Amino acid sequence: MLDFLVSASESELLSDLLWSLGVVAVEEREATDGFVTLRTSLGDDHSFTRELVTSKFPNVIVSTTQVERSVADTWRAHAVPTWVNENVVLCPAWIEAPEAAHVIRIEPADTFGLGNHTTTVLALRLGLAHCERNARVFDFGCGSGILAIAVTKILQCESYVFDIAHNAQEVVRVNDELNGVRTTWRGDVVGLNADLVFANILAPVLTAESTTIKNSIHESGMIVLSGMREEQVESVLLSYKECVELDREISDGWAAVILRKS
Repeated sequence: MLDFLVSASESELLSDLLWSLGVVAVEEREATDGFVTLRTSLGDDHSFTRELVTSKFPNVIVSTTQVERSVADTWRAHAVPTWVNENVVLCPAWIEAPEAAHVIRIEPADTFGLGNHTTTVLALRLGLAHCERNARVFDFGCGSGILAIAVTKILQCESYVFDIAHNAQEVVRVNDELNGVRTTWRGDVVGLNADLVFANILAPVLTAESTTIKNSIHESGMIVLSGMREEQVESVLLSYKECVELDREISDGWAAVILRKS
């Protein structure tokens, strides 16, 4: 596990950065004199995370803490299925699934993507409502692959995935097998010409990666943007001025929108 000693004033910004890197959870612990410790895990290779965090937060102190896997995984005992709509449920791979028309089994390992976060539910809800059957789909910042796997299984889409998290590719492969589907890892968007792209990442990244996101679809393709707080939407959409908003979902202060490139 990695511990980040950070000032309370910067803790939320650092937490947002860690979520964008694909963490499963962030534990906040009070320290002293206006500081807090953020504890999380990104697998065994911490070098990339350390370098990125210290470049953006030069005053943060980073340390490593050894924690037994059995302790780190205590959250698994509390995992429950998450309903996207009345027909689709996202279910942790190690628990019994409820009766549903479509059950998507998920093993997140050390990546973001158990399926219980509001941003994931909103993104998938919009995707299922607007995506055509057999469409070509790209999940940019895929985490455990939930979004791509769900539309592949339910709508028989041809799906491609990518994430900067170093272990995401293996996690997606495991989840492909759990659900009897096949997605394809894609390191770039050249010639992809997707019909729809999912981007369930944080607002600053949606803005910074807007060109890549828009270039991943054809001239009239659709974009599902999620990971934004409701008050961040209009700011993010400034980077997608050439797109038309088709629909919006809001829940618990989070927002997702689907756009059409025009």
